[in-house]
Amino acid sequence: MRSRRVRPAAASPCLLLCVLLLGAVPAAGQKEIDLDEALALARVQGAGGVAEARGRVEEARARLDRGRRRLQEDPELEMSGGYRNAETGFFDFEAALSQKLESGGRSAARTAGVEAALETAEAERAEAERLLLAEVRSAFARALAARDRAALRARGRDLADRLFAAIERGYEAGEVAALEWNRTRTASAAARAGERAAEAELAESLAVLRGLLGLDPGAPLVLSGVLGDLAPGPLPDLPSLLAGLERRPDLAALAAGLREAEAQVQFGRALGRPGLAVRGGVAREEGAEIATAGVVVSLPVRGAGREAVAVGEARAAALRQAMTAARAQAEAEVRGLHAALAARIEAVRELETAALPALDDGESLSLKSYEAGETGLGELLLIRREILETRLTYLDRLLDAALTRASLESAAGEMP
Repeated sequence: MRSRRVRPAAASPCLLLCVLLLGAVPAAGQKEIDLDEALALARVQGAGGVAEARGRVEEARARLDRGRRRLQEDPELEMSGGYRNAETGFFDFEAALSQKLESGGRSAARTAGVEAALETAEAERAEAERLLLAEVRSAFARALAARDRAALRARGRDLADRLFAAIERGYEAGEVAALEWNRTRTASAAARAGERAAEAELAESLAVLRGLLGLDPGAPLVLSGVLGDLAPGPLPDLPSLLAGLERRPDLAALAAGLREAEAQVQFGRALGRPGLAVRGGVAREEGAEIATAGVVVSLPVRGAGREAVAVGEARAAALRQAMTAARAQAEAEVRGLHAALAARIEAVRELETAALPALDDGESLSLKSYEAGETGLGELLLIRREILETRLTYLDRLLDAALTRASLESAAGEMP
């Protein structure tokens, strides 16, 4: 029997036009969340070690109050008494109050140390937030891409099902060959499998994002915005990015740690100098009352403070090397990501200017050509698959650019 090509009855040219990148519509009662809201929520929830880093800041603040006190030790009260002998019956006693003083630069060194420790804790908290926010930006972009990819796959499956339904009706009427029926059935099954895989990817992406935002695992999460909002745009100025590297919290933490080590060295040296204390007391001896006052000088003959100096100097030397290496690594990271972003923006623009416009008419033209007998079913299916793959490729390039931009801005110390 001679086969005749059948126009899909349920498919209008509008429905068979190119698939557009549209986000999913939120269900009733669900609130959309955009990137800014996600970042704000991540800051509040304090996931990814941020809460622990904030706790260390509070600990450092508590130690700061103690470290700034001029008098570090409590006063000491000494009392003694007793009878001189049984014949005279005199009761002698002595009471003295002493207070150690901070001298030799100890107070200034201790204060500098605790202040630097607080700066270190605050920089480490900022570093934890930087890493968390960069991870949230990346996870949000991946979730947007997964959502849009699932939408593309769903629309592709719908087109494949419509075509298969039309071909199946023709096959049952004896107007379409079994080979064409089998090919469209296979294409429809492949489209459904692709849709299920995209849905699984979306579920995984949303699960990761929920975890970063500190949301309940079963909480509804609907994303607002389109992936394109996060990716393309003008290339950031490289000199400006490099000039702002000092904003990076990890570099600031190293610098604060160096100041803390240097303060430890100064404190150790101060311990090696004599210490002072004031002392005052009253006494009774053989019925006579005596008031005394004096100064106590501690003699550091056993090398007090040498260990603190040695440890502080070793730590300071290591931190100077770490700062140099970290600064060089950060600059190399920024330069590499800047070059990568330039190439990825170029790839996005190439698809936007050369490939995407040609897709707008591709679906309808291929269908018209098939109906006119100018192309076969296999070529129609191939064209549809190429259109879908091109749009999926565009999504991938958008995601690449979005992830690279997020990494670049984070590497340059920019906090969203």
